[in-house]
Amino acid sequence: MTRALADFRLTLCAAVLVALASHGTLTQASAFASGIRAQDEIILVNVRPVGSCCDPAVLASGVRVESYQALDDSGRRRWQASNLDSVVAADPSVSTVIFVHGNRLTNWDAKCEGLAAYRCIVRQCADAAPIRFVIFSWPAAQISGPLKDVRVKAARTRPAGCQLAWIVDRLPAETPITMVGFSFGARIVTGSLNILAGGNAGSMGLAELEHPHRRPANVVLLAAALNSDWLCPGHCHGQAMTMVNRMVLVNNCADRAMKYYHFSTTCGRPQALGLCGPTCIDPAGASKTVELNVSRYVGSEHNLFRYLSAPGVTSEIRQLASADDVAVVAAN
Repeated sequence: MTRALADFRLTLCAAVLVALASHGTLTQASAFASGIRAQDEIILVNVRPVGSCCDPAVLASGVRVESYQALDDSGRRRWQASNLDSVVAADPSVSTVIFVHGNRLTNWDAKCEGLAAYRCIVRQCADAAPIRFVIFSWPAAQISGPLKDVRVKAARTRPAGCQLAWIVDRLPAETPITMVGFSFGARIVTGSLNILAGGNAGSMGLAELEHPHRRPANVVLLAAALNSDWLCPGHCHGQAMTMVNRMVLVNNCADRAMKYYHFSTTCGRPQALGLCGPTCIDPAGASKTVELNVSRYVGSEHNLFRYLSAPGVTSEIRQLASADDVAVVAAN
């Protein structure tokens, strides 16, 4: 009788544990559908059709926008045509994460990589506040000749930075923004911030800002493919840091692309910011900057997802995207 009672209790405990495990699985499944949280909005902003043009009228008619929308109650989604006005009119209180990809991606690649990056960022926070995840797609498709490819793309980051600045400027000034850039995408991010601060990119800039007083952005730069001195005042992107609340630099001194970054230009032998961090930055900029050295985790590979998988990287992005203690600043 005692043995039978013990067996019954053991069976009952096992049933309870299975039920609890099933509940957890169902709860997780209801929070995610194919890795996408139900509360989030995912948007693609494609500037490839406008080439290197930064004219606001051309951008307004030529930039293509798609939304990754749910098809039914199951949460399954697909890309559907949208427009920039719907992005601008969205709730400004929702945290907006702008992801800018690196080199050698088609527009379809940008969609796939952007969605994969989104999944990496949100996978540990099913019930967190909603975000608007914007994938910025710039003309980065591979062209023949590795040296020609990298130099042409380096040149394309300049108009792409101006185009991103125009898009950000159309968003309400109080919108909390976190910008995440990988490789040349980091260069586009800092270029756009420099323009939003009242600067320019050579002959390119915005004649007039729609929102000259804007909440500064949080920024994460992964393997940043820009010169290591550019964020210093008076240098190429010297006004960018005035539009930054907090910046996380994810560096890797073993990354082959960072080591050979100087081949992207014919002017000297500049060092990449993403190799060992800034070689010139003022105290105000330095006080906003945190550096993560991920060499031991990423190694020599120039791969976005190796960087996102390094300890602390996605948690930094999540933390910045949820921050809500930023004051508005004015462009110079």
